[in-house]
Amino acid sequence: MTQQWGGQSQQWPPPSQWPPPQWPAPSGQPYGQNPVPGTFSPYPQRAYPAPGSFYQPPRRPSPLRGLLFAAFLAIGVVIFAISVLSWLSEDVSATESPDATSSATAWPSDPTNPDDQPSDPGSIDDQVGPPDHHPSELPNPDTYTQATAWLQKNPVYRQAPAIPTDCALPEIDMTRASGTALEKHLNELTACLVKVWKAPLAAAGFELPRPPVTVYNGAVTTKCGKLDDINAVYCSADQQIYYSKQLWKIFPASQQRDRFVVETVLAHEFGHTIQARTGILISSMAWEQRAEEQDSSAAAKVYSRRLEVQADCFSGMFSHAVAQSSGLSADELANLRNVIYNLGDDVLTGQAGYDGDHGSGNARKTWFSTGQTGTSMGACNTYTVSAKAVR
Repeated sequence: MTQQWGGQSQQWPPPSQWPPPQWPAPSGQPYGQNPVPGTFSPYPQRAYPAPGSFYQPPRRPSPLRGLLFAAFLAIGVVIFAISVLSWLSEDVSATESPDATSSATAWPSDPTNPDDQPSDPGSIDDQVGPPDHHPSELPNPDTYTQATAWLQKNPVYRQAPAIPTDCALPEIDMTRASGTALEKHLNELTACLVKVWKAPLAAAGFELPRPPVTVYNGAVTTKCGKLDDINAVYCSADQQIYYSKQLWKIFPASQQRDRFVVETVLAHEFGHTIQARTGILISSMAWEQRAEEQDSSAAAKVYSRRLEVQADCFSGMFSHAVAQSSGLSADELANLRNVIYNLGDDVLTGQAGYDGDHGSGNARKTWFSTGQTGTSMGACNTYTVSAKAVR
């Protein structure tokens, strides 16, 4: 679940608007029947991916490799031809071989022009693949027992991202950037996020398609419902991220132009991508809905907070992974902890002790800090700690 960043309401429809899933008791039985076709449900009935069936994006063939291969092949032919001709006759003209060699090494006419150069085979897009508009289906647990196992003992908790990761992006002023520039920046950022998280998810047997990011200005309707003009959302219905161009307005003026603020917010939403691709998201929401059906909104909010502060923790771990390559100082990393604090339920509402669904400023800051100092994704396991720890 992802609330509106500027207020108390939630992005997901209230449980009364979800189709009745008829959940059974948590006895290990199947979840129940599929929702009515055409209605929105945060719990699509989908298959769990087979272990090891992780995403392997297609790699574009490198023009440079082709040119080098052709050149070496042609040079080899020329050398062979010269040897044969020298053996047959001592009168071979010495002017023929330079022409043959020249035609064999037909490099771009202007090596100083970047447009004439072959693509870099080591570029980040080649490594992670383009944004995926048609990703594979999300894993879906078959029973409450399995959902609990995915929450508390998920195999991804045994994995760790590479820290540091050599990935950096140019800075952007989110208060002045156009929607086009911001969307381009955030889509480039997802390549860096995938580079950090792809390997640990693959090692755990999960896919990690690269989610597209859409920047919008004003209210927008998505497959997850209508989003207000100030929001940032990961939508599991289409596995895309939506980011409001006006989101910078919710931050204190002193933080609106600070480094890595916009990236930290997107890294939190990408944290939901990680949860969705590992079955954590839908498992948590299944138990959250069950609590709502049992008229226990307090218990439901605990599940929501566990989900949200875990995304904060993943965001903090990402900032740690790219701090070196991005030139983030210790003070700047500390400032990001204050950024997350300002997104706490109590801070946004101005009500001390507010019982929200994202966690207090202190809780969010604590879990973000845990990510910044942790190395294993298990440090972000918020489903085995007390309810107080995510409050």
